[in-house]
Amino acid sequence: MREPPIAHATAPAVTTQPMPRRVASVLVDLLVEAGVDMIFGLPGGPISPIHDALMDHADVRVITTRHESGAMFAAAAYARTTGKLGVAVVTSGPGVLNALTGLASAHCDGLPVLLLIGEVPRKVHGKGALQDGSAYGLNIVAMAGHISKMAAEIGDAHQAPLMMRRAITTALSGRRGPVALTIPMDVAQAPIVAPRIASDVSVHHAIAPSTLDELALLLELGQRPLLLAGSGCRAGAAPRHLLALAEALGCPVATTPKAKGVFPESHPLALGVYGLGGHPSARQYIEGGVDCLVALGTSLGDLSTDGWSAALQAPRAFIHVDIDARQIGKSYAPTHAVIAPCDAFLAGLLARVQPVRRLPMGGVTRHPLPSRDERIAPQVAIAELQAVLPEDTIFTVDSGEHFLFATHYLAIDRPDSFLVMTGLGSMGQSIGAAIGAQLATPGRTAAAICGDGCFAMNAFEVATAVAERLPIVVFVFNDQRLGMVEIGHQTVYGRKPDYSTSPMDVCALARGLGATVLRAERAGDILAAGPIIAARTGPIVIDVLIDPDIRLPKKDRMGAFSPTAAEPERARAMALKN
Repeated sequence: MREPPIAHATAPAVTTQPMPRRVASVLVDLLVEAGVDMIFGLPGGPISPIHDALMDHADVRVITTRHESGAMFAAAAYARTTGKLGVAVVTSGPGVLNALTGLASAHCDGLPVLLLIGEVPRKVHGKGALQDGSAYGLNIVAMAGHISKMAAEIGDAHQAPLMMRRAITTALSGRRGPVALTIPMDVAQAPIVAPRIASDVSVHHAIAPSTLDELALLLELGQRPLLLAGSGCRAGAAPRHLLALAEALGCPVATTPKAKGVFPESHPLALGVYGLGGHPSARQYIEGGVDCLVALGTSLGDLSTDGWSAALQAPRAFIHVDIDARQIGKSYAPTHAVIAPCDAFLAGLLARVQPVRRLPMGGVTRHPLPSRDERIAPQVAIAELQAVLPEDTIFTVDSGEHFLFATHYLAIDRPDSFLVMTGLGSMGQSIGAAIGAQLATPGRTAAAICGDGCFAMNAFEVATAVAERLPIVVFVFNDQRLGMVEIGHQTVYGRKPDYSTSPMDVCALARGLGATVLRAERAGDILAAGPIIAARTGPIVIDVLIDPDIRLPKKDRMGAFSPTAAEPERARAMALKN
């Protein structure tokens, strides 16, 4: 009788050992796996392995900007517009130092950007090598650590894949923000067998049902409630939930300047913007008394609170919702603190509230301002440029007096149509941001509104738009001075300095960079240029000669810096000089 066969455990299939590949190629593969299809930056020796690896990926578009700060602003705007990781790739020394302003801007605004930095080889660290950014040289990691969620040097080739995965996860999780990785050139070129990474990271936010029940009741019973929406309301389904909640409660909605548009400004419950460049409708309602305020996704900083106005401190209920616990309690004392993303909170609240009938607010009101024949009034320029551009235009706005007019007079109904980076308030950001927004949404129009001072700082990114054939529109609000700084100085010190930007021919400069140019000198000129703007195939720069004497009424934020009674002699001397 034959013996039954002995059962053997099935041996695992033998797999062929992968061939070693250079670290630079492995890192680029990880970026592609993470959904990265657009990279901004400038080349240089230490970062060349990454650029060489990118040449193997035809599905990744590499945008070579004219300055590293332009690359960072473009990457940040791309991240804000798409919700994906923005990536900037720069070289060591001055390359990364030029990028730090953009890194800090992304940090202040909570934008997920990876800054990948080439570094000199490890064997020359501390030996006086040109552009040594290691811990023995400029110590770039220490610099970047203060203005990012994570900053690290990839010191070993075998660590590289895991550090890249960690950096990507850090940038995209919780309150989003930038990360920085430096990679020495010898590490980037080293061969490794990339490990199979079998892990996934997720962050879950649970809000107690009893808390949601309590907050729903507070809003239902409020006599003068307010939903104050910050830029944290842009993500996911938050704009849709915000609209539904406001309509269910009949509750008015104001936005911070950075969140302009997350609630449609044409809606009868819209109060418009509160804070810098804000609307009378928002300020009058808040100063009339609010008994239940819900602050959504805002740090409640200077620009979004009208200089930390005491009128916002609702006596009955102050509910502050933010994904980052560090933002809560910094400026106001909340009665309820909710650590959660706005879309999850709004969805939970919406499922619990009972409909409430309240009288509509009547919509957003704006300041009527005069205009003269000599030059274009800023508010007229805003009305004309919005009339000639498509309804779904994405506006990127720079830092200066023009920011006030754009925030106040643009009528925005789409949650993704107003892109500003006010956390740091860096000048020169809008053109790079328009490039990033245009690349993120090629079927839409991206238009930058900047001042002549801002244009002078980063005008050469127009050449980037020309090289990439990007049909962005740049409106330069030209008052031939650094207007906001002059006005602020005069407010504080009582005398006006001369911070002129002349001589600078905006049209000649833009024409030299390859753009189509126009000059608008009188009311109606922008409207007349409508057909030219519509027919553009590349960037167009419009020099708008605005009236420098028209100012938007605003709260004196600079008053806190004025001479006080504690400085009587200094104040008296200044008064005598004036």
